[in-house]
Amino acid sequence: MANINAKRRAKKMVAWVSSHCYPAWNRTTFVHDLAKLVPVDTYGACGTKTHLPHDKHTVLLLQKYKFYIAFENNCCSDYITEKFWKALAMLKLVPIVVGASKEDYQRVAPPHSFIYADDFDSVRELARYIRKVATNKTLYNQYHHWRQMGKAVLYTSSRVNPFSSTEGACALLNFLEENAWKGHQSLRMRIDPFGPDWLGSCGLCGKHEWMTTYERNTVTETFEPM
Repeated sequence: MANINAKRRAKKMVAWVSSHCYPAWNRTTFVHDLAKLVPVDTYGACGTKTHLPHDKHTVLLLQKYKFYIAFENNCCSDYITEKFWKALAMLKLVPIVVGASKEDYQRVAPPHSFIYADDFDSVRELARYIRKVATNKTLYNQYHHWRQMGKAVLYTSSRVNPFSSTEGACALLNFLEENAWKGHQSLRMRIDPFGPDWLGSCGLCGKHEWMTTYERNTVTETFEPM
């Protein structure tokens, strides 16, 4: 069974790695506001730290933290990307999440394994809770207790989606050419990309009013910590 002893080697608080700074919502401003209240080290094009290569040294560096910001670039139903799973499986950190609904996360994530930002009444309340968990071994261990029951496993994109590889994509195109692209047949899209199962499921990134201030094209007052 996995050792859940509060990540004894973790000395730092929160890490964020991102190169897509201003997507459909203003997550960079959110991170900057949070960083005024709790220590956050930011890496990548959106951060103040160095660019991180994809190697074991990056993993070792990030494993020195307790929490990992896993903010999605869009807030859509069931949209939970690799950043969340890397935090759990590879880095062994507690992800702080914004993206899909809490119910979507709970449906696929290990029990009590993440902090959902929209559970809190303000960014200050979120920061206060992060500090509380970080300084309380019992509370922090609760976010790793699921490791005694199982484990999170990362799969390559080609295993999850065989058509993402060159070989798989060519096989798909050959199949379509032989079976679908006929001169006397018209192709019909069987899904609605703007329907409720795709882009139509995207919306606000939170229900609390303070969360909506981070929506794009929203003018807000400059945040100052109390």
